[in-house]
Amino acid sequence: MVRRNGRVESQRILLVCTSNPRLGDSDRETGVWAESLFAAYYFFQRKGYEVTLASVKGGKLPIDPKSVVTPYLTTVVKKGLTDDFLMARVNTTACIVYIDGAEFDGIFIVDGLGIMWDGVYNSEIIRVVQESLRSGKMVAAVGHGVAALCNVSDDRGNFIVAGKQMTGTTDTEEELLGAGGMVPFSIEAKLRKYGAIFRQGTSEMRPFATRSGSIVTGQNYASTLLTAEGLVEAMSLGVRMTIV
Repeated sequence: MVRRNGRVESQRILLVCTSNPRLGDSDRETGVWAESLFAAYYFFQRKGYEVTLASVKGGKLPIDPKSVVTPYLTTVVKKGLTDDFLMARVNTTACIVYIDGAEFDGIFIVDGLGIMWDGVYNSEIIRVVQESLRSGKMVAAVGHGVAALCNVSDDRGNFIVAGKQMTGTTDTEEELLGAGGMVPFSIEAKLRKYGAIFRQGTSEMRPFATRSGSIVTGQNYASTLLTAEGLVEAMSLGVRMTIV
């Protein structure tokens, strides 16, 4: 709980998602990765945060069809898909254009291949992240969501990833997801190019997250909870430190 304008209110988390339903010019459907979205939402909700869902275009989120079938149809995915209240929110997300990043205590960019196309050079996502960091808040991203941080710069014009220990979807994981050669760039390579210190876990598709300064990143959709926990810890402590 925090005090705003003399009133005690719940802290607010913004979940940022893709609106892109396809892999580039191909016929393959994609979008938000279901487990990443639902696991993050329920975790923050259990912790007492007020959660807002936003996307690039607003409205209904495209859910990657691959993420809602075996072996990815996990308990939390089943719960989310049958939660009428949550699905109503998934179908009516806020448009990122109307979001003020400074109004949220934390921002969490959800995994999903779609964001590799509509999130990386998106001026509104960049603005929201900048507003959040400028106001001393924390930002987290997981899996392909990390790509949306690559082109964000600080007030001095430096990439915010430079000098930070960061992780994200690895090249090997892209191959495992059947997206190798289809994504517009390698997250792993781009982070290194822009000066980040790239870290990854000992196994692919296993939970791994790192925090550096005001930024928390997770390697893949399986790292969603670990990344969300890192964001909550960073928000609670209000410190700028690195944990791997």
